[in-house]
Amino acid sequence: MNSMRILAIVAMCGCLAGAAWGADVILNEYNAVGSSEFLNGGDSAADQDGGRASDSYFGRVQGNGGDWFELVVITDHLDMRGWYFDLFEGGSLDETLTLTDHAIWSDLRSGTIITVAEDVPSDISYNPAAGDWWINVQANNDADGLYIEASSFPVSSNNWQLRIRDAAGAVVFGPAGEGISPVSGISSTEVFRLEADPDDSITPYSNKYDDASDFSTFGAPNRWGVQNLRRLRTVELEPASITAIGPNGAELLVAGSVALIQWESEGAVDQVLVEFSFDGGASWMTVFPANVGNTGQYAWTVPPVDSEQCLIRVSSATQLSVYDTSDEPFTIVMPSSAD
Repeated sequence: MNSMRILAIVAMCGCLAGAAWGADVILNEYNAVGSSEFLNGGDSAADQDGGRASDSYFGRVQGNGGDWFELVVITDHLDMRGWYFDLFEGGSLDETLTLTDHAIWSDLRSGTIITVAEDVPSDISYNPAAGDWWINVQANNDADGLYIEASSFPVSSNNWQLRIRDAAGAVVFGPAGEGISPVSGISSTEVFRLEADPDDSITPYSNKYDDASDFSTFGAPNRWGVQNLRRLRTVELEPASITAIGPNGAELLVAGSVALIQWESEGAVDQVLVEFSFDGGASWMTVFPANVGNTGQYAWTVPPVDSEQCLIRVSSATQLSVYDTSDEPFTIVMPSSAD
């Protein structure tokens, strides 16, 4: 083999490695739940295992929020203006979405979460110093096209994959998704998620990509435990705190009634995540419908459980380390037991 041919092969291998290793941005999660299905099956009241599998943003809803996928920025001060998202379904390229030249894409900080959704309006309030690391942009045929091409797109359990290209057309990451990893497949009642802390070691072939049916986290760190993005996020945050006020212990609530969950917050807490546990904090579920904004209270329809080990937890949706729980367990009883 002559030296020129060797050099050509080495150069080609370098290009391939660059597309799959040390990527500037990676795929973090996508929704494969079918439009007529619920996460982990079942119906609106309970999943197939008797629980309430849900999304941290949408709650437990049919379709689990519709067509959406989520990215994490790995490289600090990244310029993604004019980048391309190639979406494959069933082994074929179905759609390419192009980011616009809007300034929001010109200086992205490492640790930023980007979601692209058909049904959720764009929100570019993005302010890492205030703890807001999330950019959501809406892409469908009727969208405004200010931040991403106005085109509807598919996300499904039919061997869906994503390839990311920069403005010059060079592959930055992917294709990644079902059939690449996990090879076992994703069903129409599951999501795809990265079950590891995102960094530049993640490739499309990582065995940390997996299917999941217990929880999804549109616009927030993944939860198989809690995904840690702190190593990526070098921006100094403004201080923030949350104090749960009630229920805070010893209360007796009746399933089906409406109880007021209340909290106080200080600093940069624009959006809070409200959750409950009926096993002393061993597992947590989001309230339904999901809380919106941060008003300091939430009218909670008490779920149909019978337990003396119930807790509520209120967290900053952008700084999961900022949270508070009930000081002591409270009790939920079924209506017949309250008579």
